Amino acid sequence: MKKGFIAQDEMNLITDTVLAKAGLPTSWQGAVSKTDIDSLIEFEYGLDIVWENIDHFAPDEEVFAALMPKQKIIYMNESKRDLFIDKIGTMNFSKAHELGHWILHITEQQDYEQLTFSEKQTYFCRSASKKHPQEIQADMFAASILMPKNIITCAVNKLKERGRVTFPNLYNLCNEFEVSISALTIRVQELKLLYITAEKEIYLDEAEAIGQMSIL
Repeated sequence: MKKGFIAQDEMNLITDTVLAKAGLPTSWQGAVSKTDIDSLIEFEYGLDIVWENIDHFAPDEEVFAALMPKQKIIYMNESKRDLFIDKIGTMNFSKAHELGHWILHITEQQDYEQLTFSEKQTYFCRSASKKHPQEIQADMFAASILMPKNIITCAVNKLKERGRVTFPNLYNLCNEFEVSISALTIRVQELKLLYITAEKEIYLDEAEAIGQMSIL
């Protein structure tokens, strides 16, 4: 079982290992390489993706997906299908989140041998104000597997070379990675590629933002 805290650098290493093992790009190839999360889930880890209404898993919250380890199934919530069709980034992140649970919490990272787990144990992606450390880990995994460090770093640096980065630039990147704008902005800030204020102003880093605000 993975420890409660995984540093960002360690998570990047974990996901790069997963991608490399599957023969998927982890480095810049001159353009964004979208992670085929369905192929990774189904063919590399032998998990089935099934659509079913799973609202009952947490009646007071929004449930997007669930992992049933014993059955090796990732359930995507049928009641959210229209949302997922409209927001493919949210669907991809939910799938990657559940794969993160499988790799980080159900199998050992070094040899991928299955651990003992409860018959009733279920990990599911849901909306919640306070997240358990395992949920935070799964979110980190999803962001890192969908937006590998080297690839997103090079993509953002290419934008910087053309001038000031704008939100339309970032939305274009979202489309290329097939992730949500929230996932992408969190990722670029975690990697310190950009600094984005609460007012949605984009700066190269926090120092530039502070300097600009002091002038104003």
